[in-house]
Amino acid sequence: MGNPFASFMLFFWPVVVFLLFRRLSRPEALCWSIVGGYLVLPFGVGVDLPVLPSLNKDLIPALAAGLLLLLMGPETDRQRGTPPISRRASPTPPATVPAMGSGEASPPGPRRRPAPSDRRAPAPLPLPRVFLAFLLLLILGPFLTTWNNQEWISLGPLVLPGLGLYDTLSAVQIAIVTLLPFLLAQRVMARPEAPRILLRVLVFGGLLYLLPILYELRMSPQISNKVYGFLGQSFDQAIRGFGYRPVVFLQHGLWLALFMALAALAALVLIRNAGLGRGRAILAALVLALVLFLCNSLGAVLIFLILAPLLLLPIRIQLLASAILAALLLAYPMVRATPLVPAETLTRLAETFSPDRAQSLDFRLRNEDILLHHANKKPLTGWGGYGRSRVYDPETGRDLSITDGAWVIVMGVSGWLGYIATYGLLGGGCLWLYVTRKRHDQSHEVAGLALILVANLMDSISNGTLTPVTWLIAGTLAAQTRLRRQEAADQGAADQGTEGQAEPGAGQGRGPLYARPRSRPQSRVLPLTLLVSALALGPAPLRAEEAAPPNPVPKPVPGLGLSDPKLAFNLNVISDWSAALAFLDIMKLSRPFWAHDG
Repeated sequence: MGNPFASFMLFFWPVVVFLLFRRLSRPEALCWSIVGGYLVLPFGVGVDLPVLPSLNKDLIPALAAGLLLLLMGPETDRQRGTPPISRRASPTPPATVPAMGSGEASPPGPRRRPAPSDRRAPAPLPLPRVFLAFLLLLILGPFLTTWNNQEWISLGPLVLPGLGLYDTLSAVQIAIVTLLPFLLAQRVMARPEAPRILLRVLVFGGLLYLLPILYELRMSPQISNKVYGFLGQSFDQAIRGFGYRPVVFLQHGLWLALFMALAALAALVLIRNAGLGRGRAILAALVLALVLFLCNSLGAVLIFLILAPLLLLPIRIQLLASAILAALLLAYPMVRATPLVPAETLTRLAETFSPDRAQSLDFRLRNEDILLHHANKKPLTGWGGYGRSRVYDPETGRDLSITDGAWVIVMGVSGWLGYIATYGLLGGGCLWLYVTRKRHDQSHEVAGLALILVANLMDSISNGTLTPVTWLIAGTLAAQTRLRRQEAADQGAADQGTEGQAEPGAGQGRGPLYARPRSRPQSRVLPLTLLVSALALGPAPLRAEEAAPPNPVPKPVPGLGLSDPKLAFNLNVISDWSAALAFLDIMKLSRPFWAHDG
């Protein structure tokens, strides 16, 4: 499908990714690599290799970014513009204590910022263990699905084969490809400025799409056909309401409308924080919202109208709203048949807008009912591939169902195990940030990004709009949980270090740094305790320093490596020397206490 230029663009994109990483910071380069590839590359074009996954617009941007991050190696303090680890970790020296009888005190002078070094930057603490459990469940789930679906299904002339080892490996491969933007983002975006960077990329991406959208609103969706030689959807679906529904280079007009809704919400977040300059952010939000209304997608417009007012509320309310909505989406298959999802009321409400939209909504809801009923026959593991999760006529074998929503697809194929793992990774960041809100201060960018992710998840109820951009946003929120955990660990270490300092003048006139410790065992027990804790918690991940914020050395605990698919899901048993280096730094800091024990 497509002309030679479509294939050229697909395989030229790694060069673009290389240039982005040469000129931009790693968070900016990653965001532009994935968002830009999603907006520019052709849909439906790829190379199907034996055994390996298809090389298409969903895989190539993330794969190129991941390989470049591995080749570039660890990020140093000099590259990040931050002071060295040892200087950053040391507390501010107190005022110099004058000698007895001198009659004057020397005020503390301003501390000079140490120059950045070429030492690798520290990595934040790994993801919370609940995220690691979801990752592990998403990888091990296909094995259980295959074990529970080995029988063949005969439906008249139609025969559906059972699952085998090849299907298991294929499902695991698809899971790794799907999770690649998430895994990259949770490492690279673990910085305080990362949410603002992603918001700006979403806004600029929406602004770059303005002219193509306006062109297709007037001339019909033809840009993809003229540039790449094909249109990703049938032309009949492009005619809606008062005109055409633009598509540009995406797979469907609904996907485009959702992206414009996300971009408009991102612009509203930047208005609150003046990330682009308040005047430009207001103008961008107005233009993006206007174009969103012209995209002829009622669902995306309703999601924007529901969530936009929440961005004006305090951070605590935004986090609460995103957590509640994420929890409802996580339990949606259970509440689908309850009055919490009034199907008839939603259909009557849609009739007030358009009878065609009401008919389409009613058709989708009826399909969800029969698909969910079929999925409940194997609720834990699902039915697997080969169309086994669909509903057929038992005599003729005719397919009676149409799958639209991403949730019902995941539920039918992978069951509750796959659904909880998938939507737990997607919505877990919203829940975790709300639960830890009292311990860590959250920014407007983080709260706004959580609502933007919820907007995408709400749309996935009726459409299969889980894209690489969705996983990029979810990975960024997951990275913020790592950052908040590291900040808590640093604060605890700072408080412990402050309490352990001797009073000025202690130790027979020696300064606080060389004062006698409170007791002899304390100076020796502390390093030994830290060493035993490091060994008990396990090895630090390979290349964990690729996306580290300017924080002190983290505790060496298990994390997500990216050099191998097994490492990406915390199945590695390989360690590096980062744990030993951390212990050596501790020994250097504790050297004065050892030197003056006697």
